[in-house]
Amino acid sequence: MKKIISALCIVTLCAISFAQGDFEWDKKIENVNAKIELMADGETALIIPDADPNIRYVAQQLPAEFKKNGLRIKFSGMEGKIPPHVRMMGKPLKLFWISITKKEKRKNKIKKAKYVFE
Repeated sequence: MKKIISALCIVTLCAISFAQGDFEWDKKIENVNAKIELMADGETALIIPDADPNIRYVAQQLPAEFKKNGLRIKFSGMEGKIPPHVRMMGKPLKLFWISITKKEKRKNKIKKAKYVFE
């Protein structure tokens, strides 16, 4: 079972490693409240929006210190389409910014509460 999960994570990481320009960005999403959910490998982080827990996003720019299971976040970005020849754990997400509350910052001992991306 662990080998299957590891293989899935490797496939996901390969798909994520595509340059951000390889995805078709089609939908702007703003001020989304969500939580971080880590996969079994402890490295792959999914972003699950509160408004629709059936959607999962994978963001290449997610800061390492934000990769904490259950971390409450808020973000804006562009949702991408998964290419037909690629399997991913979630929809690609190009972040504009991501932030956490002061409470989450203290609770999880995170140094920086907000990141803005170009």
